[in-house]
Amino acid sequence: MSGSQSGSLIFLNLPPKTFIGLDLITFNSSAQFQGIHNIRHGLHLLYSGTDASLSIRQGRWVNLTPDDPRRILQWNADSESLDLLDDEAESAQNVISSARDPSRGLLDYEALQAATSDLAAKQSTNNGNTSLRSTKHRDGAEEGDDAEVEEDQGNDNGNSDPDDQADPSTWQDLTSHISPTLLTRILQSEWTTTSVASAPSDTETIPGLSHLEANDALHQHPLHLTVIDLKQTWAADDVGRVRTDRARDRSWYLSTLVDAVSLELVDTETPSATAREKTQNERKTVGARGLLGELQFCFLMVLTLANYSCLEQWKRILVVFFTCHEALRDVEPYFVQMVRVMGEQMRRVEDVEGGLFELRDEVSSAWLRRYWARFRAAVDVHAADGGVEDLKREVERLQSFFEDRYGWASERDRLRRGMLELEDGEMVEVSLAGVDEDEETGEYAPVVVEM
Repeated sequence: MSGSQSGSLIFLNLPPKTFIGLDLITFNSSAQFQGIHNIRHGLHLLYSGTDASLSIRQGRWVNLTPDDPRRILQWNADSESLDLLDDEAESAQNVISSARDPSRGLLDYEALQAATSDLAAKQSTNNGNTSLRSTKHRDGAEEGDDAEVEEDQGNDNGNSDPDDQADPSTWQDLTSHISPTLLTRILQSEWTTTSVASAPSDTETIPGLSHLEANDALHQHPLHLTVIDLKQTWAADDVGRVRTDRARDRSWYLSTLVDAVSLELVDTETPSATAREKTQNERKTVGARGLLGELQFCFLMVLTLANYSCLEQWKRILVVFFTCHEALRDVEPYFVQMVRVMGEQMRRVEDVEGGLFELRDEVSSAWLRRYWARFRAAVDVHAADGGVEDLKREVERLQSFFEDRYGWASERDRLRRGMLELEDGEMVEVSLAGVDEDEETGEYAPVVVEM
């Protein structure tokens, strides 16, 4: 990549063995390591910690552009984080001048990716795994000794269907709907966050933090995520059948979330005047992309920082999508995009540390299996009427991935309720846990109320 199309990150006073992550690559810095160059223009996530364990990590988003291709960061020993320096400062200018020396200790971003890709391909050939973690020791100064680098890579021996996408998702795939405006809305102007940053709705439930610590985290690095209340997905003045329908089908609620995100993004970008000039369809488009961007943002915060609040928001957004019915037909292309976004994330889900995503474990993945099965059933209903063909195709592709990678059985092939004969000849009915809720029977059956 030419210098005019790439940027660089330069680190000052970085202690050796500091955990550094950039996008999907992580490593422990060496004494000679002083930065990374040849980074593609666009949005990138830089994160760091005192070690590679699940300690509190500090994250900072950066936007490298042709007009602003470089960031200089200095290690702050007090906060154990990287502080951004002003490029106009004299010390920064001296660093910029010395950075032109290729022996200064800058890692090449693309070479770093290529090295891990080559190693992963060799390991895949040896053990036949479809996904594995590749590790290579590299020196921060000459791209060859001492910085441990990790990146998940897929295996493609030429025998798999391209639609299976055995190759892992790239950083561009995982950030396709994230915009600078979205980052400013969620993180404010500094674009910084931490492992314990939280939205107000999640401060009471962050594991491992006391109430006081959670409140401190909320005030220091608040996350301005979209407010989603799954317990009330209808309008305040809705009654009767309308209220029941909107509780069961969250299509209306999804539309209100898109509108809310649209207003916030438009106001963040350019207040008042531009908001009035945009048509309703343009605002809807901005909001729809923004909600998918928030879904991607939350997943990446879990992937890189193990942020609990973002995990909960990621789940909430998916639940809203998966419990829509009418919207599947009305805005089918939007749901196609959503399934594709989720598919890219599922191909990286094994990268997440700490067991936050355990898709092979039936207990840990029960909520996702249940809602995914409900979503597939809704798609099948529309497909039976001759609609949503594109969405049906994307859903079946992702379902095949779940079955091949994680052994998920299709819910259609699983007996959920039946009669069992005991030794004494007595017949009893048995059912899987949660079947009443899914089928809306028993205590979950709709109730007719005489008004």
